[in-house]
Amino acid sequence: MGEEYGFDKDRFLNYNQDIFDCPICSCVARLPKDCSSCGTVYCGPCVDSWLKKQSECINRCPKTSCISNIQKSLKKIYDDLELKCSYCPKSFKIGDIDKHEFNCKLPKCINYEICGNTIGTSNEFENQKVCDQTCLVLSKIKQMKSKHDLYLYLKQYLNEKQTVLNMSTNLSLDYTNSNNLIFKWDKQRMGTGITISDGDTRIFLKEQAYMFRTAIATFGFEKGIGYWEIEADERTENELKIGVSTSRDFNYNTAFCDFEFGWAYYGLAQLRHNSNATGPSFGKRFKKEGVLGVCLNMNNGTLKFSLNGELMGTAYTDEKLKQGPIYPAVSLLHCAGCKLTTGKPLPNIFLN
Repeated sequence: MGEEYGFDKDRFLNYNQDIFDCPICSCVARLPKDCSSCGTVYCGPCVDSWLKKQSECINRCPKTSCISNIQKSLKKIYDDLELKCSYCPKSFKIGDIDKHEFNCKLPKCINYEICGNTIGTSNEFENQKVCDQTCLVLSKIKQMKSKHDLYLYLKQYLNEKQTVLNMSTNLSLDYTNSNNLIFKWDKQRMGTGITISDGDTRIFLKEQAYMFRTAIATFGFEKGIGYWEIEADERTENELKIGVSTSRDFNYNTAFCDFEFGWAYYGLAQLRHNSNATGPSFGKRFKKEGVLGVCLNMNNGTLKFSLNGELMGTAYTDEKLKQGPIYPAVSLLHCAGCKLTTGKPLPNIFLN
């Protein structure tokens, strides 16, 4: 079943009772909640949908009853449940299965046993059935029939890379090229539970905890003007914090904008800088649909945002935004995700 329902009972390895059976979908509860009066356990998504229509427990308990997350003693038993993956022979604890299956159902790189990566539908190397440039090189090396062919291929590859490196070295990072740079999310710099796919451009978090987890980009701007876009993930349930950080070494299980080195637009139509709770109103709301444009102008120390091609204005003007390196960053909460798009020219709306 989909994530709006519970888990099929026959997938479990150590569940032979009915304490966590949801009476609405007849499956083992997902994100379980229970009624304070009758103790009935429900799937969180199932009962949330039920309450929007009926506004009371399915057993017609008193109006004073409360349906909320199951108690710690019950949750300890629930967390020990183990079930099989729907896509592979492996089994996992119930709290880890969704994260695993999200990646497991994606096509695997032909070098999966070495790299452990999957291939997203937006991956630029999708047609070659590899996850990135490194695995593309590896797959071609495997096809070499002689040492001479291998030598010629490596020689050509290294010459091409050296040419690109020389060209990059000669480029100054100014308005004409800094916003066309290609970069991704850094696998080594992201919070617990965040999954990464589509050539390291798409991230997603789904967990029971309500803690912000941060992802940092692989590239830090040093000068000039940078532009990138954050595309909403339709599965998102909690608004993102999107912006930049002058630090890339901190506790990623926090929001980067909680600190003085982070500046963010919060999808609730607010700003956050050096605070985890308050900030001025700004722009429009952004959550599970649309494209957010981000423009960092280090020439004048400004950070601007647009939504679906419409300029929302200047969010920040700060002298510290003139000093690099400055890294694009996103913080996710509970159930949220996005796709990073780079290499696009700077829209004219940011030129005024």
